[in-house]
Amino acid sequence: MKKDFDFGRIGKRMPYTVPRNFFDEMEGNVWEKVRNESAALRKRRAFRLRIVIGAAAAAAVALLLLVPDTHVSRERSGGLVEVEQAFNSLAGEDRAYILQVYQDDLFMNE
Repeated sequence: MKKDFDFGRIGKRMPYTVPRNFFDEMEGNVWEKVRNESAALRKRRAFRLRIVIGAAAAAAVALLLLVPDTHVSRERSGGLVEVEQAFNSLAGEDRAYILQVYQDDLFMNE
């Protein structure tokens, strides 16, 4: 094998040949494939979004069914009657303390 190789002797001619319009056709094929893949990606994203929204809606419905409605139960209980009964069942010192706390409350006295 020769150790002295002169790149200058090769010249500027291309060692490979390709058919005419090869690169233009290749560019068109690449762009077509990119468009097809991006359309498929958009479809997959839309499908995933629909699944996530459906799962969130199902979870919200399940949560509404499992959590009891406390507002309705308060209205049925009679409200102040039960509170007054509970207050009357307390010891005298406890009642005095609660009354003192409520009387010192700034927001209730305005």
